Amino acid sequence: MIRPAQSKDAGVLSGLMKQLGYDVAAAAIADRLARRDGRREVLVAIRDDRVVGWAAVSVDEPFVEGFTAQLEGLVVDESVRSRGVGAQLLDAAEAWARARGCQELRVWSNVIRARAHAFYARREYTTIKAQYLFGKKLGRVQS
Repeated sequence: MIRPAQSKDAGVLSGLMKQLGYDVAAAAIADRLARRDGRREVLVAIRDDRVVGWAAVSVDEPFVEGFTAQLEGLVVDESVRSRGVGAQLLDAAEAWARARGCQELRVWSNVIRARAHAFYARREYTTIKAQYLFGKKLGRVQS
């Protein structure tokens, strides 16, 4: 079963994020879930009454590319990988984006995630381009 994430799922989502390599506290995840609006959703997969995966999807209108959807992240618990959970989450994310008028869903995937690349390729996603992602830490605004 796939459903929208609830605040009570924050602890499990935090653990799943760690499997992706991100250390995000459950409280921060609960805050992010509370701030969702019609342009972002977090979907969870349920198996045997427990959350075993999540997918975050959003829509945006970048100035250069126009209205599109982006899969912000997708992870399935190691204990249930290769059993169709990821495909169900991706199908649900695609349906969510399609219902909002998006004709394309884009996915960013780290170059080291070969298994994920194969998963998306099997699902008919194609490589658009390779690029670098730059970041800069910004200090807090001082009043």
